[in-house]
Amino acid sequence: MTRRSSFDGTLLTVPFGTENVQSAIAEQYRDILASEDPDDILVLTGSPTSTDTFRETLGAELPGAATPYVTSLVVHATDVLNQTDDRVILSDALRRELLHRFLADYEWETEYLRRASEQPSFIEDVDALMDTISWQTVTPGETPELRDITAALDAFHEWLAEHGHMERGQLISEALDVLTGDAHDEVVDFDTVLAVEFEEFFPLDRAYLDALAGDCELVCITEENASVRRTWVEAGPVTDYVSFSESRRGVSGTPSTRPAATASYFAEETVPEDSGAGSVSVLATDSSDEQLAEIANEIEEIVAQSGWRYDDIAVATKQSGSAVTDIIEALEGTGIPTESTTVTGFGDDPAIRELLAAVRYLAVDEDDVPDHGPELDTERLDRVNETDSLEDAIRWWATDSGLKERIAERAAPLDARAQFGNVRRAFRMAEFLEDTEFVDATWESFKEMLERAHEYAPQQNQTSATDLNGGVRVDHLQAIKNESFRAVFLVNLVDSEYPGDPFLTRLFPTERVASMPDYPGVTELDRSDVDATFPTMSTASGRPFAQYHTEHARRRLAVGASAAAERLYCCLYEYEDTALEERAQASRFLTAAYEDLPWVTEADEPHITSEQAAEKYLLSRVDDALAEVRRANSQDVTVSLDEVEAELGEIQDLLEQSGSRGDELREALRARVEFANGEVRR
Repeated sequence: MTRRSSFDGTLLTVPFGTENVQSAIAEQYRDILASEDPDDILVLTGSPTSTDTFRETLGAELPGAATPYVTSLVVHATDVLNQTDDRVILSDALRRELLHRFLADYEWETEYLRRASEQPSFIEDVDALMDTISWQTVTPGETPELRDITAALDAFHEWLAEHGHMERGQLISEALDVLTGDAHDEVVDFDTVLAVEFEEFFPLDRAYLDALAGDCELVCITEENASVRRTWVEAGPVTDYVSFSESRRGVSGTPSTRPAATASYFAEETVPEDSGAGSVSVLATDSSDEQLAEIANEIEEIVAQSGWRYDDIAVATKQSGSAVTDIIEALEGTGIPTESTTVTGFGDDPAIRELLAAVRYLAVDEDDVPDHGPELDTERLDRVNETDSLEDAIRWWATDSGLKERIAERAAPLDARAQFGNVRRAFRMAEFLEDTEFVDATWESFKEMLERAHEYAPQQNQTSATDLNGGVRVDHLQAIKNESFRAVFLVNLVDSEYPGDPFLTRLFPTERVASMPDYPGVTELDRSDVDATFPTMSTASGRPFAQYHTEHARRRLAVGASAAAERLYCCLYEYEDTALEERAQASRFLTAAYEDLPWVTEADEPHITSEQAAEKYLLSRVDDALAEVRRANSQDVTVSLDEVEAELGEIQDLLEQSGSRGDELREALRARVEFANGEVRR
């Protein structure tokens, strides 16, 4: 059981909903401003991704160009260590690279981990678990394998410290040591702390806040039935683990929009009154690929309206990593710009692929140069080899080969900005190799580091927020908590995803994890834990572990829906992407909402707003017509082709007016018909 903490301050509990949180923090900030200057007020958020939103909300309370002091726990801890510690804080990519090298030859004590280490995904799986243990600073004491992993993590941290480095997972604990030491007054320069998203503060976060606040005035705001980050590792409301000298409750009001009311329904299973404002639409398609195509089409239709921008829209997934990058690739494939706070585009960046090809050439012997990939100027690369410094050499190549100019010429402004950022990240990797004693500063080492970063980019998410570029926001649900978008698309609302099966790690079977008392997550549970954490009941399962994780998935949907200010789209597909095309069941949460909330309706038939959608319609219409003819022959029925003939005539007229592009589409249509007749072109 987590130790109960006592705070000398005020705890304000507000009802679920982004509107309530934004209203509460604005009111509290306004009250504090009556006696304090803005520079003397520290506003602390639970997540790096929400700081800009709260900064904008509170900025409206200040006159002129004044800016509120808003930061996250992680960023504040980074600032503390930058003032007091000489060690270098590793980026996520560099940490992953060094951990991979450290674990490659590590000797495990337990037989289970020795056998598991032979699996291709082992290091990635151990990496994820080590990351969780590091951020929470927990010490498993009962499960031998967890003790073994913790010992490896401690050894990794010692190895980093010997070379003057630390990983981001150590930030809070290391900065806490500073705050509880003699340097506290040197790094604290405010009189009041206003902490928001307190419901997401881990035990270590709460200890950090306690040490940080010291003798300052402290006000914490916690949102009811909204924790998704903390409840992944700690059951029950945060109020079960803390006490304050003063506690108050915020006013509960009726949700002002239909998306907000739907979010409240997902969070608390209550049916609010219909405000009549906004819309909640169910966007259903046959397959997951078609789902993404329809989302892209709907986004283009929305942005075509006056006053809408791409950054007014968010697309949210349950998980990060590849789930996010798949959507980014699908949207960018239709010409829609995207942005993400937690996933970089390093893996699919053409500039990085070109740079990687050059580094591979420089890293291998002349006889081993591959005969595929981007065309390279080998004479220029041979001159690169004459430069002693890796960083200077790769920077010279990027400039002399015209890489920067090619990025500017072939990419849209938003994409170009992202690609320049990725190239700078590659430069920093080369600089790191030269400045550290961890790894030899050779082209081979640089190649391995780039390849690993390139390979794992779609699977790994960042622990820090990245710069936004102004496109459609694509992120996992937790990353958009307490943000506000005019339209939000929640994807993959099928039962295999929401709730899906309980999952914590690939390293151990789920049944074993569920019985581990010292696993760094919510495992050993009884019914009282479920009831204390969630007011909803969405499954008939008698297993508390399954019940808990089912309700947790429902709460994630609530958090995502709460980010929609005007339009909420619940997206799903009918058939799984399997050889048998098994039918997908709609999420039980969406089914219940559709039955209980009268304003949840099916989306209108989308208009064709993009060239890709037009091509898809043309080709599918030909396929449908051919299928009707085949059915007529096989089933001895009569079908009318008048409508098809009229549509094909209109298509023919349109193609004739479309120049060379029309000729290309006409050729594609002709190939479809020939293929349906069994003719294969050579």
